[in-house]
Amino acid sequence: MNRRIVVAYASTIAALSGIAAYRWSVADVAGHDDDFLMPRAPARSAMVGQLRDSALSELEQMIVTNDPFRLANAPSSVAYDPGTDGASGTMAALPAFRPALALRAIVGGPPWQAIIDGIPGQPAGTVVGDGMAFGRLTVRSVTRDSVIIQGPDTLWVLAFREHS
Repeated sequence: MNRRIVVAYASTIAALSGIAAYRWSVADVAGHDDDFLMPRAPARSAMVGQLRDSALSELEQMIVTNDPFRLANAPSSVAYDPGTDGASGTMAALPAFRPALALRAIVGGPPWQAIIDGIPGQPAGTVVGDGMAFGRLTVRSVTRDSVIIQGPDTLWVLAFREHS
């Protein structure tokens, strides 16, 4: 790096450090009324005595109006259910989807096609190819020895059994 650039960086850092140290030493922590980032909490001496109802309601109102978690500042209309935690509302309502798929044959050459039994809503011996969709099932790939079918929450790899 060029020596002039290093000297410029060092002098800038020294100047900014000096300004920061000066501002730190003369800062009036308790006397500023222009706090725009966060309103000040009441001093501890004010909280030691008996809190009035109006003070509590003012604090409650400040918390409600500054709620970062809800834009509407109102409770959710849907109650929390820990049984469905992590599942989307539509997927939790659907029953388990597990068709009994069976690979009968793979035909052709690139592009390959497969003959599959057990696809819901289709007759036995349905011919499928890459990218075909049957309701909630999608054929991801057909190779010379296997077929990959994707469901809403499962990936099936269909292959022939090896003869021993």
